[in-house]
Amino acid sequence: MKKLLTFITLFFSLLAYSDDHLPTIVAMEMYACNYNKAKDLSDSMDVVEDWNDYFDTTEIGYSAWILEPYYTNPEELYDSYWIGFAQSFEEMGAAQESMMTDEGLKIDAQFAKVSTCASHSLWGIQPVRQPANSFGDGYLAASRCKLLDGATPMSILAADAKWNEFMDSSGMEGGIFRWYPGPGVSSAFAGEYDFVNVNVIDSLSAFGAGADINVNGGGNMMAASIYGELMQCEDMRVYTASAARTSSN
Repeated sequence: MKKLLTFITLFFSLLAYSDDHLPTIVAMEMYACNYNKAKDLSDSMDVVEDWNDYFDTTEIGYSAWILEPYYTNPEELYDSYWIGFAQSFEEMGAAQESMMTDEGLKIDAQFAKVSTCASHSLWGIQPVRQPANSFGDGYLAASRCKLLDGATPMSILAADAKWNEFMDSSGMEGGIFRWYPGPGVSSAFAGEYDFVNVNVIDSLSAFGAGADINVNGGGNMMAASIYGELMQCEDMRVYTASAARTSSN
């Protein structure tokens, strides 16, 4: 029942945002995994080659990255995360069905030899700022966020416009996305937080340049003035993002 209520809440949120003409919500699935003994990212990428060959035959629009912890803490439970994206929830369903075919099951068995995955969840993704260039390998910074009383879709949209203006004027790089939880997301997360705020960046030097702007260039004060009455975010973690399949595939 908790998963059903979370999913219903997600789609009510999407309807509210659609009414206010915000960007289209796209679908994301996530697998949270630990590597089996003597296995690592290179073994996953070996299987990805076969998976890509198979997916090229399906004509399904699907992109994916494998995340591994970089800046993190002892609360981190998993060695890696698979995040896969489709432009619609219907397309996501088609991608998942493709892994239920005979060929898909064979490849899934190969992945299972590399990693054991404890959870599989569905998310709705709202783009706040698209990266200037297509995102391949890079880094992803994720913070858990809760909306404060009085926050509305329109007030958040207006705040996003102001923050985008600040990023443009300060030369800050990267993209920003909000991940809204759906089925499979833990009740502990869904009970305390409303979304994950995600920043993507091509390199650690670009991530550092953004940190300089935030810490020494007024970015943190600007963010507080723009978002301080709308949301509260915490527990930022940074992950390496290795491209498994992108639009260039």
